[in-house]
Amino acid sequence: MKPTCPSCRAPFAPGAETCRACGAPLLLTADAGGAEPVCAVHPQWRSVATCPRCGVFACAHCLRAGREGAICASCHEREPLGQVPWDQREELGTLKAFWKTCFGMLLRPTETLRGLNPDAPVSSSLGFVLLSAIAGFLSTGLVYTVFIGLILGLVPAKDASAEDLESMKPWLTAGMALWTVLMPFFSTGMTLVNAGLDHLILRMGGVERGFSVTMRAHALSQSPYIVGVIPFVALYAAPFWAAGLRAVTYRALHKTSWGTAIAGAFLAPVLSCCVCGGGYAVIMFATLKSAGQF
Repeated sequence: MKPTCPSCRAPFAPGAETCRACGAPLLLTADAGGAEPVCAVHPQWRSVATCPRCGVFACAHCLRAGREGAICASCHEREPLGQVPWDQREELGTLKAFWKTCFGMLLRPTETLRGLNPDAPVSSSLGFVLLSAIAGFLSTGLVYTVFIGLILGLVPAKDASAEDLESMKPWLTAGMALWTVLMPFFSTGMTLVNAGLDHLILRMGGVERGFSVTMRAHALSQSPYIVGVIPFVALYAAPFWAAGLRAVTYRALHKTSWGTAIAGAFLAPVLSCCVCGGGYAVIMFATLKSAGQF
């Protein structure tokens, strides 16, 4: 996005100090005590744009051309936008890149996210989410499948009900196995929906970056699900870990405040729990009332 001339609102290229459309100077003296934002480096000049990388106000003299538009001179002098290992999976290999990304997000999230390119294709983010879901649910699902098969195999078949259970054993075991296979794909679809809800809340909070940034942040926050290689751990602990990490990724990639990031990470899940819990309470109350319990 190009900055615009304060006089005629025509866009101008970063680095220009006069407007090509109207000829007005782009370096305007800031009014002492005025409400107009001033340049972070040259407070005597009014700001004409905000750096999309670091968020500081910049005058026309400080603007440079970057990949995402006009950026400040300080960001331009730094290294290009960083990558996580997942962005280099063609060189590292998919599984190694996934493991290294999760390791970095779990142990040093702030360092991993510092200077990171906030944008990535949605398909790339969904691939990371799918692997996270497989890591989180596969081992637990396999253990449950084996347990169901073993426990049902120990039930003695001495009466009619036990014989009925015997005929159900293959179906129960197959049902658990099917859940194990389908759950990662269902989880990935739900993550896409949840990221959309989070993005709506973030937009209401004033963020300007697109959905692909929210999807990337949401995907990286799924890194705790890798602990699911230990059965039962991810199923119960990872969702809370991921929710906390999501606030960190939203703040870092959207360059927003902690309040907006926390709202984006927690508001939709909390409202969903309230709606589901309230609906369940209403159903139970109606059932008990119809049975004469109230």
